[in-house]
Amino acid sequence: MPNTKSKNTEVNPDLNHDKVLLEWKTPEFIPYPRTKTWYIVASIIVGGLLTYAILTGSITMFIAFAMIIVLFLLTHNKQPKILDVQITELGVRYGKDFYHYNAINSFWIVYHPPYVRSFYLRLGGKSYKYVKIELNHQNPVELRKLIGKEVPEIEGMGERGFDIISRLLRIQ
Repeated sequence: MPNTKSKNTEVNPDLNHDKVLLEWKTPEFIPYPRTKTWYIVASIIVGGLLTYAILTGSITMFIAFAMIIVLFLLTHNKQPKILDVQITELGVRYGKDFYHYNAINSFWIVYHPPYVRSFYLRLGGKSYKYVKIELNHQNPVELRKLIGKEVPEIEGMGERGFDIISRLLRIQ
């Protein structure tokens, strides 16, 4: 019986244009160490907020603070997953997600070691979505050269407000 396979359906390895240009492993977030003093101060603040909600008769405020506390307690011992980051000819792969260059509006790098080493992507659409990728020990100059060829950089941008607050309060 003759082979009915068409040559058009065979996979040609030479047609793979998504060559990896740069890659590294990084935690999905930086876990911040918390001391006994941090827990004492946090308990006093939370107790004060809950007391204030009770004294003002605001059940909604009490429930909101209680839910925030429960969410924090459920997630505060979570260890970050180690994710692969790849800068390819077609886009950025972060863990299981892939961001094609034409979907990335801009990028910026915040590099203030040892505290902050982050790579941000701003994705377009009707509203902007931001992706924060930890650089770990990746060279930011090399990354900037590669990404800058495909996506415009927003120079002078710093950490996003939420990232600053979570880092300073150690609530990540």
